[in-house]
Amino acid sequence: MRSARFLILAMLAALLLSGCEQLFTTNLLSGLERDPSKLSFEGQVNYARQALRSGDASTQAKAYDALAASLASRNNTDPELNSLAATLALGASGLPGILGDLIDVATGDGFNDSASLAAALDAQLGNVNYDYVDAAVDQILATRNNGGTPTESQYVFALVGLVLKAGAEQNGIDNVDADEWDEVDALRALLILDHPESDFIQQFDDLTTDP
Repeated sequence: MRSARFLILAMLAALLLSGCEQLFTTNLLSGLERDPSKLSFEGQVNYARQALRSGDASTQAKAYDALAASLASRNNTDPELNSLAATLALGASGLPGILGDLIDVATGDGFNDSASLAAALDAQLGNVNYDYVDAAVDQILATRNNGGTPTESQYVFALVGLVLKAGAEQNGIDNVDADEWDEVDALRALLILDHPESDFIQQFDDLTTDP
């Protein structure tokens, strides 16, 4: 498997170049102490949008749980709502919150020190809620199935989450064999279909392919 620094490059590029920072802001809003499961469907959608702007993972988790349950019960066919749910799930997973520590490593000597990058990644493996990573992937698939196109940012964050999930399952990113990237490869194939010009396609290919 190629060095974990390719993953760091993809994560930082996603954050800094593809507009992911606009998905997960940190402007805390009032009124989010409500239980979204007790709101009307329209209220849940509004709460979900506020939760995204809050940048708070636990609030986004509450919003996702309520909205996802309603989408399922209503047999939702609106891809925009699936896309909203996908972004909520990514925020709830904790992925945006770990980027700061990784940036600190990578902007030092990290890009030239694959051991430091691998260690930084491994230290974060337990800080991600992989149930929400899986939920985000499900909502990305639902977005497509309902005729929509997931954003490049959604794909990249979800792919990063799947890479970290594989590392967590194998007790370290560098312990993942080339034949253990099935979930990453499947989602990457959809990224290629929906965003064939994406700069991140090759980075994930490099990560999951033996040199």
